[in-house]
Amino acid sequence: MSVGLLVGFVMACQVGCVGREAPPSRIASHSPAPIRTQAAQFAPPAPPVVPDTTKTYRSVTALTVAPQDVPPSSDLERWVQSLMQRGITMVLIDIGTSAGSNPIVFEDGRRATGIYFRSQWADTIRDIFGELLPLAHQQGLSVFGAVSPRRINWVDPTLGWQDHSYDAVHRQLRLSPYLDLFHPGFQEYLVGLLTDLADTGVDGILFRNDVSLGPYDGFSPFGVRGFERDFHTRTDPAQFFTGIIPAPQAPALGHGPAQPFPAEYWRWAGWKARERVKILERLGHAMRLHGNTRHVALEIHPEAVTDPRVALVKYGEDLLEAKRRFQYFLLRSASQSSSPGHQTSVIIDQMKGLLGSAERIWTTIPVSSDDAEQIGISSRTDREQLGMDIGLIYQKN
Repeated sequence: MSVGLLVGFVMACQVGCVGREAPPSRIASHSPAPIRTQAAQFAPPAPPVVPDTTKTYRSVTALTVAPQDVPPSSDLERWVQSLMQRGITMVLIDIGTSAGSNPIVFEDGRRATGIYFRSQWADTIRDIFGELLPLAHQQGLSVFGAVSPRRINWVDPTLGWQDHSYDAVHRQLRLSPYLDLFHPGFQEYLVGLLTDLADTGVDGILFRNDVSLGPYDGFSPFGVRGFERDFHTRTDPAQFFTGIIPAPQAPALGHGPAQPFPAEYWRWAGWKARERVKILERLGHAMRLHGNTRHVALEIHPEAVTDPRVALVKYGEDLLEAKRRFQYFLLRSASQSSSPGHQTSVIIDQMKGLLGSAERIWTTIPVSSDDAEQIGISSRTDREQLGMDIGLIYQKN
């Protein structure tokens, strides 16, 4: 990133951060990047094949592909053809590395951190999206990117974009290992990053929720300040958890009767969930304005359908709030079984009632590497069980 661009970015961020010291003028990790790929090292990009913006993704048959499993560019065309022959109509690929997800280890012990498309906002490990999209679109295969914004691990920690979590045992705030969605600087960074992704011609984006805004998360200065501004109140996290069992297995965080959270806590939990979906909606809107990416999906847990209070506390999810902001909803798997099972069918039936149709519902189905070769066959059986309009997202265990 050029110095002028970065300085302008930091100054813009500070407009929403009055009274806060300017963060260090670095975006990438402060340690040397495992693979540094500057724009000059790439050949000029071919014009992207513009995705069909009228296309819908009901009844999609998709495979989640780890970036390291994408074949080299010389084998991509053959790979795409083989996917299509197996009945796969879409692939879902992470746009970058995240905490615990980057297995590439170098001789000096470092892991690769960065992204899989070209952007001025981060180091590129490999331009997978740039290589794959033209070939995929020529064959009729759709490509979605996937990202868990709080979990990305290539941002310089000295920027101060980490979230804060509340330690209920010691009654104090601690720095979180995950990023703060409420930080205006981080939000602007994500806008820049994802508009560059939109430039690739990617068909859509899935916002994952594998690192959720749980009951003790979101207590960053910007999160607390935003809540206080909207509710005209002063907030002390300790007052939310008075008399609450500070243990991961506490009933309020799982099954069983909810713990007696005070009314102020429910206002806080509801505010977090609403603000989160507003921020993600804004990111999707930026991609639509800047490129031809028209499709945005949101990952939810089964409890968002079956037990909204638990989902609000445990995952920061509110399906009724989100349903008017997103096109598609990916239901996380409730188990590692390769068969959807009766439980998934029941949850999907409930989702149909909440969303008004089956066409907006996708569901995750775990598969082994061997079973992934038979997706075209198994998808017919799964559709008979779950419904013909349901999107099936197969994910290797």
